[in-house]
Amino acid sequence: MNAYIKNIHRFLAVAGCSAGILTQQQAFAQKEKDNLKEETIDIISNYRPKLRDAAKLNLTASLPSFDTSRPALQYQVPALNLYFMYQPIPLKPLALGKDSLSRLQNNFIRAGYGNLSTPLIQAGFGTGRQEKYNLGVYVNYTSSKGDIKNQDYSTLNILGSGTYFTPLWEINGSIGYDRNQIHYYGYDHATLEFSKNDVKQNFNQFTAQVGVKNRPLNDWAFRFEPSAKFIYFSDAYKRKEPTVVFKVPVSKQLFEDIYIKAEGVFDLSSFKEDDHPQVNNNVVAIHPALEIVKPRFMLHAGVNPTWTNSKFYLLPDIVNESHIIYKKVILSSGWISYINKNSFRNLANQNPFLGSYGEGILNTRVEEKYTGIKGTIGSHFNYNTKFAAVTWHNMPLFVNDSIDGKTFYTKNEEELRAFNLHAEVGYIQEEKFQLRLAFDWFNYNKQKSEIKPWGLIPFQADAFAQYTLAKKLHLNANLYYLGGTYYQVFATQDFDKTKGKWDLSAGANYDIGKNFNIWVNANNLFNSKYQRWYGYQTYGLNVLGGVMIKF
Repeated sequence: MNAYIKNIHRFLAVAGCSAGILTQQQAFAQKEKDNLKEETIDIISNYRPKLRDAAKLNLTASLPSFDTSRPALQYQVPALNLYFMYQPIPLKPLALGKDSLSRLQNNFIRAGYGNLSTPLIQAGFGTGRQEKYNLGVYVNYTSSKGDIKNQDYSTLNILGSGTYFTPLWEINGSIGYDRNQIHYYGYDHATLEFSKNDVKQNFNQFTAQVGVKNRPLNDWAFRFEPSAKFIYFSDAYKRKEPTVVFKVPVSKQLFEDIYIKAEGVFDLSSFKEDDHPQVNNNVVAIHPALEIVKPRFMLHAGVNPTWTNSKFYLLPDIVNESHIIYKKVILSSGWISYINKNSFRNLANQNPFLGSYGEGILNTRVEEKYTGIKGTIGSHFNYNTKFAAVTWHNMPLFVNDSIDGKTFYTKNEEELRAFNLHAEVGYIQEEKFQLRLAFDWFNYNKQKSEIKPWGLIPFQADAFAQYTLAKKLHLNANLYYLGGTYYQVFATQDFDKTKGKWDLSAGANYDIGKNFNIWVNANNLFNSKYQRWYGYQTYGLNVLGGVMIKF
């Protein structure tokens, strides 16, 4: 107990001494603090530690040496036997079946007769399917005698053609002869009298043509199709016009939907009548073009440098088709220009009652700017509309001669402008039924040389229908309308207009077996005796029928 108390006294003594020492130190520190001066330290830069550069070891690797030894590999393939549950059927040769295509009827003879003393004979003969060649011959003859004196005509056509095939080329050629006999009966029969020989006119045409076409192995190959055509045209008045036409079209596919095309055309004619000077009429043209063909877009862009009548023309050739609704609504537009050659043969084909031809005849330059829509509706209907502004430069217009009026001569219209509206709609149901309606309207609104567009039809409409019943009876009908045309009246120095008329034709033919057919045609069922060319009344009702043999 006394020891415990003694330790307590020692602890208290030590604690008291420690407290006194601490009190003195605090007093001394406070006194020193009061005597220190205040100082400011400026930091010049932040401290940036930096490592010492390490020493790098340079190591160089080397490739191992090549091992050229060939290892010997050992394979252990266990034997495996396969056992099948079926037995193979032995092969037996079979005969090739016969071709299912029926034999073609390559030949036919058609003969008939009708009122107006109208015989009709047609015949065609061909070689049929041949691997290396095709040959064919066609003959046609018909004639009629009208109610008016000298209202007679006859036509004869003979054509032979053929094609020879080689692995790389296709060679074709044809020879033809056409003879058309008419009479100038468009005079005043009450005051004038002409014999048949005085008004008889015969047009004779001999044609020979040859062409070559390469047979490319793919769509990207170069295509080449030159042709040459010779035509000798003459009439009963010893007027002669030989013509030579060369055409050299070439084309090449550059990319999948881009084509480049070009065509050279040389159309050379010379007209000679008795002792009159020879009249040369030549047209030379080059037609380069670029075509872009896509599923919904087509563009044909080109220019046509053309030389004719000692003049040069650079003619546009731009056509575009864009599908607004694929195949149903197609916007079609273009700006095209071309030359209509007014040769004696071409003018006589337009108006067979042409009486004179010679110096001063110019070729017609046609410029057409158009737009329209076309397309198909469903699987049967199709339609096509076009509105165009057309200009003809140096247009020949047919005018009756002032002596007796039975022949025509041409007047040159320097510039003729018109708006043209064309529309057509069709319906096709395979080979059973077809229907087509179409019309053309021309609004001749400006002329430079003449007061009226002599002989030009301002409006014409056409409706055609064909129906097949039980695959044997074939019916057809054609209704059309021709508007009246202007003509000059020399007696009064005035002009007048012919009347427009409707014309209806119908026909039927019936198959009797495989080789025989009977037919009947009726023309001008309305018996409309209208005048396409002033003074020349058409035939009235004409009915003819006959039989056709096919073999």
